[in-house]
Amino acid sequence: MTNKALHRQPDLAGAALPKAVGYMRVSTGRQAEQGMSLAEQERQITDCAERSAYQLVERFCDRGLTGRTETREQFQAMMRYVREPKNGVKAVIVYHSSRLFRNTQLLLQYRSELESLGIRLISATQALPDDHNGKLFLTMLAALDAHASDQNAAQVRDVMIANAEAGYWNGAKPPFGFETAVGLVLRNKEKKVLVESKIEAPVVRLIYRLYLEGDGSGPMGIKKIVAYLNGRGYSYRGKPFYTSAVEKILKGEVYRGTFWYNCIDSRTRKPRPEDERIKVTVPVIIPEEIWLATQRALRNNRPNVRAPRLTSGPTLLSGIAICERCGGGMQLRTGKSGTYRYLTCANKANKGALSCEGQSVRMDSVDEVVLAAVENDVFAPPRLKALMSQVIAASNNGLDILEKDIARVQASLNNDKAGLKRLYAAIEKGIVDIDDPQFAQQIADAKLRVADGELRIREMHGAQL
Repeated sequence: MTNKALHRQPDLAGAALPKAVGYMRVSTGRQAEQGMSLAEQERQITDCAERSAYQLVERFCDRGLTGRTETREQFQAMMRYVREPKNGVKAVIVYHSSRLFRNTQLLLQYRSELESLGIRLISATQALPDDHNGKLFLTMLAALDAHASDQNAAQVRDVMIANAEAGYWNGAKPPFGFETAVGLVLRNKEKKVLVESKIEAPVVRLIYRLYLEGDGSGPMGIKKIVAYLNGRGYSYRGKPFYTSAVEKILKGEVYRGTFWYNCIDSRTRKPRPEDERIKVTVPVIIPEEIWLATQRALRNNRPNVRAPRLTSGPTLLSGIAICERCGGGMQLRTGKSGTYRYLTCANKANKGALSCEGQSVRMDSVDEVVLAAVENDVFAPPRLKALMSQVIAASNNGLDILEKDIARVQASLNNDKAGLKRLYAAIEKGIVDIDDPQFAQQIADAKLRVADGELRIREMHGAQL
């Protein structure tokens, strides 16, 4: 009888063997293809259980998740399982310590918890002694795994940054309105770029048009746009539109042709410094003028700028008139099916006569008093002359500031144009190759700066008129 047969013989009475669970993890598809596939991990764990005379009762597997954190669904499910005394688990078997964690602190923390539960941590491919030397060995392995993870992350980040700097897409889901296409095949690897989606881009344009112009009845708010889209069968990639999706589209700088990469630290989720962000030029779905007009409208329509009820309300004294007796606000009321309108004390109307005796004033009388006061006081010749003098002075001061801003932007624009000419001169002289992706990106960025500067100059000159 062979040694292998001797090891498998106790399986005939498997119930008498101590119980073990197996844990497997891969973080990337490439990792699964390079000798650390889930199938290979499971085979090694099964063989290890047999060699060590354990009954493998459960297997837990996490796909596409990093070993740097503990927030893994199947890992936490395994921990809940082994913590339950009735399950009687005596060992956790992994293919390699790095499959459990690539974080020294967390690996030692969970190893210590398993030890306190009387559960061994066994590596199918590493010899981990059970004594104090084993803990030292595991600490060294964990530190090496963490260091290797840091190196891999740095290399991947460098590659992705270079990819973005060359104008290519790094594999995330494209923003709504875009899709990916192959822009270059380099050493059998496809480099993707963002292109306009024939299905989604028209919806993006419709959203901007509805916000600025509406559909025949004036500009629409975000909630009305959502109702409009959902009511006509439009969908946000198979799901109904929500206000957050529409707002994100209206604010998205990517639609004006600029996507910013490397803005958020993937580990800390904190914003990166501006000088680390990478500008990627993408197809323009919304022209610059329309995008800027939308941003201005979004700022002006914010509720915290001015309450809509105060600007669209039907009364001249909305939010201003107060009751002479109690100091409470006055509110608009109608009578006889709306045939006449009047202001009445809100406290009396809502809380009863015990809060205030109240008073009511016909709206036509209020309007006459307000308009007369405006005519006699605000528009009186001396007052009007003083107001116009202030307006003219403020206007002249504003024009002076605007002229200085125009000069500053014009100087910057001239520098950008000169830089663009130097780039073209370098091509003409054969100093650089026009097909060089990085050089092409420099030209694209220079063109965008020139276009931005020219647009700002046009807007500033328009403000002078």
